[in-house]
Parts: sequence; structure tokens; C-alpha cells
Amino acid sequence: MSIVRLAATVILARAPLEIYLARRSANAAFAPDAFVFPGGTIEAQDATESARARTLALEPERIEREFRAAIPEELGSDEPAVSAEAAATLFIAALRELFEEAGVLLGRTATGETISTCANDWKNAAEERTAVRSGTLSFADFLRSHDWYADAGALMLFSHWITPPSEPRRYNTHFFFAVAPPDQAALADAAETHDGLWISPSAALQRHQAGTLHLVYPTIKHLERLSAFDSVETALDFARCKPVLTIVPKATADDFEIPAMLENAW
Repeated sequence: MSIVRLAATVILARAPLEIYLARRSANAAFAPDAFVFPGGTIEAQDATESARARTLALEPERIEREFRAAIPEELGSDEPAVSAEAAATLFIAALRELFEEAGVLLGRTATGETISTCANDWKNAAEERTAVRSGTLSFADFLRSHDWYADAGALMLFSHWITPPSEPRRYNTHFFFAVAPPDQAALADAAETHDGLWISPSAALQRHQAGTLHLVYPTIKHLERLSAFDSVETALDFARCKPVLTIVPKATADDFEIPAMLENAW
């Protein structure tokens, strides 16, 4: 039986409603060449006290409110619910992965202001981002060197998907929704991801149907849900209050599927 790895993904949005996607490397073990949301598996550094000390909005009551996934009877799962500690680690991993893969830092200064690219320290961020991605600099040490704090309060849990048992690589993935800071431009890291683009959910689906944008099943289903909204504000309101059902799609001959009754319920 394959190991199910905890992972965090960020659906990054900007006005009027565009979503950031980046193409995975052709050499990637999972979804090569597919356009995906930034994200990845948790790392040991995400669970350290130093990482928690540099992350805002990890209060137990907020974590409990966000991690509210229920398992639908139609799609059973043997995976246990994540603990409060693991949930905090997923928040940190999501913030780190977003910085590594898209160059976007959801964070605040020591005085509570949002981090601006006009800040003197920001000019060093690109070089330090490479060091964080390579593992020579921890995300917590990067934040500490600037006296910055990653902001988990900028993330809202949107969904919970688990790769089906039929797959050789399995992930227990929590998708978070976030609004991009107005003064930060997303840029793929050119290592794990390439060709980053901002695109509306409907346009991404149209390009996929035309064969010009490679998407995998979970990305398609999330874009379908988001295509119902015409602004960041309405999508954000939806993310704040929507129910979260754990989805373990069923493998089919062509791809995956979920029961029709769950299409707009998860």
C-alpha cells in the first residue's frame, strides 16, 4: 500500500477573478507538464517551533474552524482527520510553497503591516527564495532575517482531496484559497514550475478543452467550481463559509470521477 503524504496547495486569486497556474516540470514525478496551483508536500521544517513562531493566525480555535472536512458516505476514506498540530503544519507548508513556487509572500511586518515589494529588504527576496527552495535557508530563518511573519490568516481552507488508492503516488491535499497581495507579481520558480500565468477559470477550462492547456482532474474540478463566480470578493465569501467534504475520486478507464450528487457539494 502506497504512503499517503500530507500536502498543501494554494488557489491564488486576483481581481476581477483570475487564478494563478504554473506548469510543472516535464521531469516531475507527479503530473509532469500539467498546469497546477502552487503547492507541495509538507517538510520537516514546517513543523518546527521556529516556523510556528514566525507564522500568524495559528490559534487553535481558528484551526478547528478551518479544518472542518467531513467524509461523505458516497466516498469513504480510511485516512484519519488531521490533528491540530498537522493542520498548523499544513498552513505553514502552504505559505512556504507559495513563496517558493510563485514568489508570493503572504505576510506581515513586525508592526502588522502587509509586506510591500517597496520595502528595502524585498530586493533580496529573489535570491533568498532560491535558497529557501533549495533547502539551504529555512523559511523561518528567511522570515526572521527580515523580521517578517507569514500570515496564515490570509489562507482559507477551500477543499480536501485525497488521491485514490489506485494511484502509485498518493497525497492528502488541503487546498487553500488566498487573494494575491496587490504589489506582488507571481513568478514561477523555473525549477519545479515554469510558464506561470494568470487566467480566468472559464478561460483555463476552454483552453483545456481545446487541447492547449494541460490540466489534471483535481485542477479541472476546482476551476469548474470557481467559474461560477465573477469576482474575487464573491469567490472569497464562498471560500469562507462553504462546507468541506473529503473527496477521494474513483479511478475510471479514462481519468477519475466523483458521484454526480457531489459535483457542487464538496
